[in-house]
Amino acid sequence: MQRRRPTTFRLFAIAESVDRFLLGASPRLQRAAIALTFLAIAIAGIQNVPRAYLDFRLLPLLRQVPQYETYGTDTIADMYEARVVLNDVRDMYTKARVEQTPLEALTWSKEASAPYPPATLLVEAAILALGQRTGVGFYGLIAGLAVLFLALSAIYCLRTRWYLFPLLYLNVSYLAYRFFYVQDGSYLIMLVTVMLALVLARRGRQAAHALMALAITLKLSPLYYVSSLTSMSRRMAWLFVAIVAAGLLLPVFLLDGYLYIFTFHEEIKGGRSEAIAAVLISVPFAVVLRYVETRMRFDLEDRIGWGLVPAALFLGLKMNAARHLVLPLLVPDKRGVRSVAAGVSLALPMLFPGVVRLNSALLVSTGLLVVGLVYYLDRIGWDVVRADLRQPLATAKMMLGRPAPASLEGPDARASTLLHS
Repeated sequence: MQRRRPTTFRLFAIAESVDRFLLGASPRLQRAAIALTFLAIAIAGIQNVPRAYLDFRLLPLLRQVPQYETYGTDTIADMYEARVVLNDVRDMYTKARVEQTPLEALTWSKEASAPYPPATLLVEAAILALGQRTGVGFYGLIAGLAVLFLALSAIYCLRTRWYLFPLLYLNVSYLAYRFFYVQDGSYLIMLVTVMLALVLARRGRQAAHALMALAITLKLSPLYYVSSLTSMSRRMAWLFVAIVAAGLLLPVFLLDGYLYIFTFHEEIKGGRSEAIAAVLISVPFAVVLRYVETRMRFDLEDRIGWGLVPAALFLGLKMNAARHLVLPLLVPDKRGVRSVAAGVSLALPMLFPGVVRLNSALLVSTGLLVVGLVYYLDRIGWDVVRADLRQPLATAKMMLGRPAPASLEGPDARASTLLHS
């Protein structure tokens, strides 16, 4: 293994020192930190269970816990849409055959209720059917997906960088609100799918590519992962394309009204200026990211996690909504960069309430992600970067070609060596 060059910036050197110190913590301390974080999430999560699902007044130990009276807005919309699909899948986007309840109509219009791709709506319909059959209910199964995502994330962090899990959930009240009251069901379905892909990638299973293709059909956040086609075998690449095409293109010919979901948010969130700004930031970011992952020889785990970022960055900036960026960033990063960006950006509004707004997490996380790419460029070496800039055609060919085998060199060389030994 080649000796790593010293970093150019003192800030990066300090970050590396802190990282080494934290990685040196005893296993007992690491497990205790994870357990305490889970306990905090459980306490905050219980406080967000709506009375419509479970009335705490009937439970002596929880009688004094305040509750929301009704389900969260996403739960209400998703349950209505799931009923529509179960009634007639062809009515998925026309929504003409199932009427809304008064609460549903008061919360959302039919058009605004769950404007998601078909794969997401089919999964949510299956969740509603299973919830009714088992008695757990739609809310209970979506909450179960949140718990599963948290458990998979905690295990992954324990095997990579343990301190990322407590960092990601410092703002536990906000995330418990999103997961256990509002629920963000479509995001949770996608996040669990990506975490399962990450688990497979860690075991060297190429089936992770297929799961990422499925994740793209569930939510557009992982769309950048299409750039990984060149790293797949020919058979897997064809399977990947087939899954994405079946999930996003085939419905154009099968489902009336399907295309409205791609224009709906254009009309209500963000205008042309926001869209232009989002393109001007996210496209260069994606180009630099492609260069970094090529030169750093990112492995499958890296590419899965970073595959969520460019499209999520575009959506967050276009809609001026932090959750579209920070929720995908909750997928842990074994090198730490993405997770630090998410954790710090969410922690600041909690640490400085009234001074830092919650939606500032959008710009803060964007800035930290850019700093992360600068750090990777620094690890590559500015002499190498300058040389590549002087020969753009050769560099573009390198970036678009089949990636070299993954390397353990890079900002987490020490941790990676231990993890892969």
